[in-house]
Amino acid sequence: MATVAVDPQPSVVTRVVNLPLVSSTYDLMSSAYLSTKDQYPYLKSVCEMAENGVKTITSVAMTSALPIIQKLEPQIAVANTYACKGLDRIEERLPILNQPSTQANTCFPNLDLDVCLKNNGHFLTS
Repeated sequence: MATVAVDPQPSVVTRVVNLPLVSSTYDLMSSAYLSTKDQYPYLKSVCEMAENGVKTITSVAMTSALPIIQKLEPQIAVANTYACKGLDRIEERLPILNQPSTQANTCFPNLDLDVCLKNNGHFLTS
């Protein structure tokens, strides 16, 4: 009897990272960051020191957290399932998430974020 492999549900983090709006915005920001580093040698050295520090801290944190993550794996799987369902609903209500940032920006060419937030009861500035 043949067994059928079932792909586990993708993590909500993977799904968010793969949204066209998120991935294209990341690509734009990464390009700007690399371009800025190339233009300014002093800034480049500072950025590289910061990058190395983040890599070291991340490595230590992951090594320390791995036993806890392994113990909480069932709970994390349940939380991931609920988060994916929530992301499904958000994607239905915000189709702009499935457009690259260059295309999404053209949807709101005259958007004034401060006015938009104030009109909805949120205040960006004091």
